[in-house]
Amino acid sequence: MSCDLCKDIEERKDVPHLIKKCESCGRELHFVRHAKHGKGIKPEEGEKFVIPKGWLKISFNPLKSRGQLYRPGMNWFAQMVFVDGLLGKEEEYINIAEELEDEMLKIVNESPLIKPLDLNNEDDAEQILEIIKKNPHNKEYWAFFTAFTLSIAREARLAENAERSSWASACAERCRSMLIFKEHLEEVVFMGHSAKRIIDVLNIWSSRSKEDSEDFWQETFKDHSYVLSQVFAVPVVFIEEKAYVGGMKIDRQEGKFVDYLLSAESSREAMLVEIKTPITKLLGQRYRNNVYAPSAELSGAISQLLSYKNSLMKSYREIFTESHDIQAFRPRCVLIAGNASEELSDNYRRESFELFRSSLDIEIITYDELFRKVEILAELFALKRSGE
Repeated sequence: MSCDLCKDIEERKDVPHLIKKCESCGRELHFVRHAKHGKGIKPEEGEKFVIPKGWLKISFNPLKSRGQLYRPGMNWFAQMVFVDGLLGKEEEYINIAEELEDEMLKIVNESPLIKPLDLNNEDDAEQILEIIKKNPHNKEYWAFFTAFTLSIAREARLAENAERSSWASACAERCRSMLIFKEHLEEVVFMGHSAKRIIDVLNIWSSRSKEDSEDFWQETFKDHSYVLSQVFAVPVVFIEEKAYVGGMKIDRQEGKFVDYLLSAESSREAMLVEIKTPITKLLGQRYRNNVYAPSAELSGAISQLLSYKNSLMKSYREIFTESHDIQAFRPRCVLIAGNASEELSDNYRRESFELFRSSLDIEIITYDELFRKVEILAELFALKRSGE
């Protein structure tokens, strides 16, 4: 029973917490009190700090771990997982192998794949085997064959067949390695391959920054659509490339197709993205007093994008059916063109360009600015290109 002193204390036993006895009623209290600035837990005199059993989880996959492993910790954990204390325990191997066999069978028997079947029931064994064989991408598959080959090795030892026992033990260890991969490494490796796509697109920019084919950049952004999302400060949904935004006459001529149609994830407001190339000129000739006018290429692209916006606002109800959850009250427009670091070589050019684009109803982002955003993303995850 609680007393007036401790009745309002929230009990927490599921996370790292403090334990103390109530000074009034003597009840054992389990509670969390954060240290200064809300970071960590600092016990006071008479309090005991406790980490609940099973709360602390360590994994190669940082998303599954409740701790952060540094390089020495990774080495320690890898040795624990792969070597598992076998070195120097030759005389204990038989017992260790039997324990591992039981552990593998437990993984299979507790799997939702085979419920309500029971591996210990001989009548269910054949059906369980068929289920396991149909799921070679699951960890249960490798747990089963680890146990199976361990049982072959055990029987071969009893029959004094050293060659068969050695072969089966080697197979068991390789199956166990696949189980470890499934449990700890598969997602991490996949994340690595996903992260490499960021490096791949940065390498494309490094080697093709003077590429003048719009089709090339269209395909590049299609293959790496997350690059376009770096343009926006809000989460976006990719809708379609070469999207029809209206303007088609009865003879099906003069239809307008924007390079990319996206929408804001929350408001569903349409976003139009038009691309040119990195070598698209941003500025024309000097006008007077070190003022530079926008280039004809840039002005034309802006007019084109504004025409797309106007067309979509007029006819989006006819374009989008009920299956398209998208709005077009005031579509946001983005033009990707040029290379500021190459062209804006002095303060006068930079000022002219910034004053011009800040006055527009659309956003202009240059290729080097866009890929710099991707580079910052790579730096956030400590990704490095080869040779760096």
